[in-house]
Amino acid sequence: FYVKKWLADQLLSLSLTVLHPIYASVYVSWFFRLLGAKVGKNTEISTASNVTHKLFSIGDEAFIADAVTLGESDIRNQELILAETSIGNKTFIGNSALVPQGCELGSNMLVGVLSIPPTPQQEASVTTKDWLGSPAMALPRRQVGDSFAPSLTYAPPLWRKLARGGIEFIRIVLPQTLILCLSVLFIAYAHDLLTAYSIGIITLLFPFYYLGIVAIPAFIITVVLKWLVVGKYKEEQLPMWTGKVWRSEGVTTLYEALAVPFLLNEMTGTPWLPLLLKLLGVKTGKRVWMNTADVTEYDMVKIGDYSELNFDSGPQTHLFEDRIMKIGHVLIGNECTIGTRSIVLYDTNLGDNTTIGSLSLVMKGETLPPGTSWAGSPVVRK
Repeated sequence: FYVKKWLADQLLSLSLTVLHPIYASVYVSWFFRLLGAKVGKNTEISTASNVTHKLFSIGDEAFIADAVTLGESDIRNQELILAETSIGNKTFIGNSALVPQGCELGSNMLVGVLSIPPTPQQEASVTTKDWLGSPAMALPRRQVGDSFAPSLTYAPPLWRKLARGGIEFIRIVLPQTLILCLSVLFIAYAHDLLTAYSIGIITLLFPFYYLGIVAIPAFIITVVLKWLVVGKYKEEQLPMWTGKVWRSEGVTTLYEALAVPFLLNEMTGTPWLPLLLKLLGVKTGKRVWMNTADVTEYDMVKIGDYSELNFDSGPQTHLFEDRIMKIGHVLIGNECTIGTRSIVLYDTNLGDNTTIGSLSLVMKGETLPPGTSWAGSPVVRK
């Protein structure tokens, strides 16, 4: 049984890459149901991982954001341990949060970015339903977005569902079509290379063939479609069931399915990545070092001279709260350091020479003074 579970986990992990465009679309709920999960109506699921689907249930109108670890199984004392995980109606799980297996979350709850849920004892001790951090702490209040009609957030009419489904179908098919076309061209030209030259010439030319036929075209297509489909991002709040949100998510999917795996991942830690991101609208200063390509809403990010973003860290320029896409700036000053797997939320301003420790969360709306060091989720001054 362990070997079968291991094999299923590997296939599902692979699906996050191969089927990446399906995630965060109207189709992913059906995918989860086919795998055995119980998924309610109008529930949104993004790139959740480590799910044991037959032991997972989620209610109506809930929301699972990007990179959530959802019910990961445990190995203890040489035994595989599995437990049911459930999430109630209209509960929101933020980006990079971790929901342990066996967790039973009620309805109308919020678990913030880079956070874990409260314990049953914590839930029973307070009336609030909003939680943040690891360990979780109760939030006395949180920002509420602009008021939009239910038809644009939780209860869209049929025509909006059909319109979104059509746009997301194109978003799913387009990256895979482009990958196949570029792959066919690469195989054709590489075949000529392999049959016509010696092993030394092949070794020398092969990287240039890959860059010229696959990697650079994949990035250029992403850049062109970003400017054609979305244009320049700006600070705003948009209800989920509107065309601009669907177009924005389409560009993000194209970026993550084409530009990142075929070029930008290989450019991390080099001077080329900041230069390439400028073509998408990111403002980067002199000698910026980035070991991450985790950027969306590119025009909303400004990184000062000599700053460093370590592995898998990122400026997070939007959140979906209350089914509203809230977009804002992330301003990182000169000579700043962002630690591994740390997140800087929108509407933030990091002063010059600010240091953020690893696995930390800078809350939205924060302004951190120059020359200071911070760590934790949420960050506190060291």
